[in-house]
Amino acid sequence: MRPFMRAFVVLAVATVSFAAPALAQEWIEYKPAGVGYRVVMPEAPKLTAQDVPTAVGPIKATLAIVERANTAFIVGHNDYPPQAIAGRSMDEVLDGIVQGQVGRNRLREKQSITISERPARFAIIDDAQGQVIVSRAVMVETRLFQAIYVGPKGSETGEDAQRFLNSFALVDR
Repeated sequence: MRPFMRAFVVLAVATVSFAAPALAQEWIEYKPAGVGYRVVMPEAPKLTAQDVPTAVGPIKATLAIVERANTAFIVGHNDYPPQAIAGRSMDEVLDGIVQGQVGRNRLREKQSITISERPARFAIIDDAQGQVIVSRAVMVETRLFQAIYVGPKGSETGEDAQRFLNSFALVDR
C-alpha cells in the first residue's frame, strides 16, 4: 500500500503546484452515487481516475479535485484486492496508509479518530516546499476513502480547510 499512498499524495501536491486560480463559488455537497461518502467542496470538483502501480498490482484511484490558487481539496477512493490487507488489523492498515503518505516528508501530527463510527486516521504532514498535507483516511472492508487538503503551512487551521475536512463522512452506497 505504501507505493500507492505516495503516488496519491504526490498527485495531490502536483495538482496544487500547477493549479490555476479558481473563483470561489458557493460550497456544494459532493456525494458520488454508489460510492459511499459525502463531503462539501468549494465548487464542483474535476474528476479523474488512474491506475496506480502497487506491490499488489495496479489499483484504480478515483479522485475529485478542486484547485484554488495555492490550495487543493481532494477526495478519493480506491479498492484494494482482499489479499492486500488480509491478516492485518485495521490499525495496522491505517497506520501503513499514513506512513505511505508521509514518505520523505515530516509527520507533524497523527491521531486515531473515527469517521462515521469507523476507525480512521488524521494526519498533518509538512513538506519541504512549505506546503501542508492534511489527511483523513478510513477503510470500509477493502475500500479506502480519503479527504486531503493541501495548502501553505498554517492554512490547515483556516475556515475552508476545516469546513472541507470536517464535512467528510461515510454514507450508504
